[in-house]
Parts: sequence; structure tokens; C-alpha cells
Amino acid sequence: MMSARSRSPPTSVPSSRASEGTAGCEVGELLAVLGRPHVLEILYTFQGQPGKSIRFRDLQTRLALSPKTLSSRLRALVASGFLTRHSYNEIPPRVEYEPTAKAEELGRLFAVLTDWSRRNNLRAPRVVSVVGGVSKSNS
Repeated sequence: MMSARSRSPPTSVPSSRASEGTAGCEVGELLAVLGRPHVLEILYTFQGQPGKSIRFRDLQTRLALSPKTLSSRLRALVASGFLTRHSYNEIPPRVEYEPTAKAEELGRLFAVLTDWSRRNNLRAPRVVSVVGGVSKSNS
């Protein structure tokens, strides 16, 4: 009989995610997906257009990303359930992506980030110090 101490805790994270250090942490999993370069830009492109699909080439033009990078990020967003992919049997091939309800919920997050960025400046504040009666600044 196994003791309670010898059992490992269950995890809802696939083993590949566990190796990335996000096992058991939903926020860590979310940040691992959203924190990749260009992912938030891609998702932001879909904001304000619920249910509207965007073609791969239109995303590429809007975001000025290489096809390889964009394809990789879109694949991750589809795998994470933020987007759905629609492929059409046409020549030239046409592929469109559409936001899911999960992606549309991020609209609230983008609204909060937009409000915060309007109130706050990301540049370091100018520092002025007085040394021996002489004013010095870091600019």
C-alpha cells in the first residue's frame, strides 16, 4: 500500500508543459502562451471584430511578421483554444483564423491594459539630484 507521502500530486498540465516549469499553475500556463513575442499583438488584431475571421496573409501584412513566426504563433493560439483555423481547398490556398469565445474574453484584459497605459508612462522618470549645491540630471 502506498503512503500519502509517496504519491505525486495530480497535475492537469501535459508533461511537455511540466518541463517548462508551469506545472500546476494556470497563470503560468497562460503567461507561457501570451508571453511569447507577437502573441498579444495577434490577439489584439481580432479585438473589436468578434466572430470575424482574418486571412493569414492579411494578418501577415498588418503585423509585418515573417510567415514562419506568424505560422508558429497562430498554431500555438489554435492549440490553446484562442483561435480556430479554417482552411479552404482553393488555389491559391486560403487559410483564415477566427477568435473563439476565449479570445473574445481577453477584450476586458486589453481594455484594462489600454486604460493603464494611458495613465502611466513606460519611460523612466527623469532623476534630478543635487550634489554640493550643483544640480545634476540624468538626461
